[in-house]
Amino acid sequence: MIPPTGGFVPWGAILLGLALVGFGAFFWRAWRLYRYIRLGRDEARIDHPWRRLRDELVVYLGQRKLLKRPYYVRGLAHAFIFWGFLVITVGTIDLLLSGILGLHVPGAGSALFAWTIDVFAVLVLTSIAVAAVRRAFLRPPRMHVALDGYVILALIGILMITLLVFEGAGLAAGNLEKGYTPPPIAGAILSSIYPYESSAVVFIYAWWLHVITVLAFAAYLPQSKHLHIVTTLPNVFFRKQTPRGALDLIPDIENKDSFGAASLRDLSWKQLLDAYTCTECGRCSDNCPALATGKPLDPQKIVLDIRDQLLREGPSLLADPTAAGTPPAHWVESKPEELWACTTCAACVEACPVTIEHIDKIVDMRRHLAMMESAAPPEAQRALTNIERAGNPWGEPRESRGDWARELGVPTFAEKPDAEWLYFVGCAASVDRRNQRVAKALVSILRAAGVSFAILGAEETCNGDPARRIGNEYLWQLQAQQNIESFGRYGVKKVLASCPHCFNTIANEYPQLGGRYEVEHALTFVRRLVAEGRVRIRQDGEDVVAYHDPCYLGRHNGIYDEPRALLDAIPGVRRVEIAPHHRERGFCCGAGGGRMWMEEKVGQRVNHRRIDQLMATGSGATKVASGCPFCLIMLEEGVGAKGVQDQVKPVDVLELVAATLDQDSMGST
Repeated sequence: MIPPTGGFVPWGAILLGLALVGFGAFFWRAWRLYRYIRLGRDEARIDHPWRRLRDELVVYLGQRKLLKRPYYVRGLAHAFIFWGFLVITVGTIDLLLSGILGLHVPGAGSALFAWTIDVFAVLVLTSIAVAAVRRAFLRPPRMHVALDGYVILALIGILMITLLVFEGAGLAAGNLEKGYTPPPIAGAILSSIYPYESSAVVFIYAWWLHVITVLAFAAYLPQSKHLHIVTTLPNVFFRKQTPRGALDLIPDIENKDSFGAASLRDLSWKQLLDAYTCTECGRCSDNCPALATGKPLDPQKIVLDIRDQLLREGPSLLADPTAAGTPPAHWVESKPEELWACTTCAACVEACPVTIEHIDKIVDMRRHLAMMESAAPPEAQRALTNIERAGNPWGEPRESRGDWARELGVPTFAEKPDAEWLYFVGCAASVDRRNQRVAKALVSILRAAGVSFAILGAEETCNGDPARRIGNEYLWQLQAQQNIESFGRYGVKKVLASCPHCFNTIANEYPQLGGRYEVEHALTFVRRLVAEGRVRIRQDGEDVVAYHDPCYLGRHNGIYDEPRALLDAIPGVRRVEIAPHHRERGFCCGAGGGRMWMEEKVGQRVNHRRIDQLMATGSGATKVASGCPFCLIMLEEGVGAKGVQDQVKPVDVLELVAATLDQDSMGST
C-alpha cells in the first residue's frame, strides 16, 4: 500500500510526525502503567519457558478459552476480531513503513496477504456487528457495558471500512502497487463502485482517515478498558505453571513481620497485571457459586477494584516510595464478608479467557485478615483452633483418629513399616461417621486387590488445607511439616488419598516444604485396579447415578474421566450428568476454601442450589455420586433440606465399587 503523494506537501514528514505523536502517547502511558505494576512485590514467573510458549500459541493466539462452550458463538466473534486485528496490524505496519521510509514488511505486497487482509476485514466487521447487537440487546447480566466499549468497536470498525474503501478506490485509480494483483476480492468489488474521476480523491481521504484512526487508536488504547488487547499477551505468558490447586508459599514465615495483602504493595506484580487484563466480560461472575446464590462476592469486581485503585493511587505511590497506600480496594477492612464467601472452587479461574488468577488475590487478603487482624469469622476461627489443638477441624481427640480402622484390623505404619502405600485417611474419614463408611469401602477394595497399605492412625494430622485457604498459612505449614516428618520417619514414598483436598495438598503443596511423593487419588487408583483385573466386580441391581465433580478433583487437578470410567465399569450402573453444570462447569458443593466450617447467612445455601440443579435435570437419578468427603456431607444435608432423600441418595463412588466386589477374590493387606 502506498500513501497519497504529489504537490509540494511533504506527506512522509507529516505521517512521521503524526506517528510520533500517536505512538509516543501510547508508549508514555504504557511506561506509566508498567511502573504502577512494579509497585507490587516481586514474583518469579519465568519457569517452564516451553510451557509458556505453548500457552501463547494455544491460549493467546488460538483463543482456546473463548472457544469453549457455552461461549462458542460469541467467543468465535471475539476471536475473529482478535485474529483480524493481528493481521491488520501487520498491514498497518507496512502502510506506515511504506509511507515514511518507502519500505515494506516482507510478503506484505503479495496477493495472498492482500486476500487475507480483505477476508479478515470482512470477518471483523461482521463480528463487530454481532458484538454491538449483543451489547445493546443481549447483554449478559454481569457484563460491564460502557461508552468506552462502543468507542473501541467504532474505531476498529472505522479501520476495517477505511481499509476496504481506500483499497477499492486505489485499485480503481491505479494507486496500489503491482504486488496486489490479482486484486483482493473485497477491494475488487468496491473498486467497481467508484467512478474513475472520483476514485483518486476517495483514496486520499480514506487512506488518511485510516492512518489517523490507527494513531488515535494507539493513543487511546492504554486509557481504555481494552488495554487487555496489549496486556493479555504477557498475562498469558506469565500465568502460573504450578498446579492450579497450589497456593503460593510464604517462605521463611518465622521471620516475617507481616502477612498477606494489606495494600497494593503487598500484591505481586502479576496480580496487578491481572487487574489491567480484565476484559469485563463477566464470565468469572457468571460461574461463581457464591454470587449465584446471593452472596456479596463478585470475583470480577475484586479484580476491577484493584485496577481502579492502582490507577488512582499509582501516581502518589510512585512519588512517595515509603507510602503504603490504602487496603486493596477496601476489601480488607470495610467489606471482608466478600472474601470469606469464596469457596476457592476455581470456577472463576476456569472461565476467565485471559487467565486471571482470582483465588490467589482473595487468599492473600484473607491471610492478612486471619494472621494480622485475627478477623476470621468465629466459626472459622474455631476450626483453626481445633486444628491447632486436636489436629482436625472437628476438634475430636487425636488419639481416636484411627479408631474406625481397629475393628477391621487395618495396620498402621508402626505395625507394618514395609507397606507400599500410605493410605492418608484425612480428617473427615477419620472422625465423621458417614465418611468412615467410605474409608472402610476403600479398605475392602484394596484388600480385594491385594494392595500393600497401612495408615498412620493417631500419628496422622490434618493436611492443613482448611487452615491455608482460610488464610492461616502459619498453621498450614505446621500441619504439613508434622505430616512430612511422619512420612519421613517411615520412609513413605507412595500416598493414597480418598479426599481431593488431602490429595491436592500432599501432591501439589507439600513439595513446597520438601515433601515429594507419588500421590494418587483413590478413584484413579481403583479405576486402574479394575482395568488391570485386580478387582473383580459383579452386578448388584440397577442404578441411575449422577456424578458430581468435586472442585479439587476436577477443576484444580483435571481429573474428570477416571471417576466416570470407574462408574461405567460397574455393572448395572447407568451414569448421567448434571448438565450443564458438570466437568469444567461443575457447580461447587459449597464446602471448599474453609467454608465447610462457616455458616451461610446470606442468600441460598450453595449445596441447596446444587441439589436444585440435580433435580432439574430430570435424569431419574436414584443416586448422586462423588469422590470427596466434603461433597458427600454437603449433598446429604442438601437432599435432606430439600426433602428428596427418598428420591436420590448421595454416595461415594468407592461405596458403589465396594458394594459390587466379587467376594471370592480377596487379597491381603
